[in-house]
Amino acid sequence: MIILTATTLGLTAGLMRSAGVIAIVAMLIAATFAIAAIVSGGAVSFLALFYTIIGYNAGLLLYLGGLFTTDRLRAVLVHS
Repeated sequence: MIILTATTLGLTAGLMRSAGVIAIVAMLIAATFAIAAIVSGGAVSFLALFYTIIGYNAGLLLYLGGLFTTDRLRAVLVHS
């Protein structure tokens, strides 16, 4: 569920088409885990943070792949 949520965050941040939004979401992910580590009484899973970072980057890559694919399809349809 963590990977799915992070991937969705990456896709939606990419849809905003703003480098600032992408950076702010990345910082908010890190800040959330830092606050959880400070506030929680037990241990915080850094493996979950790793999965979140991987999922966020995967969402951004999915967005870029979708942009590339639609651009290529549009070029093929225009020339055919």
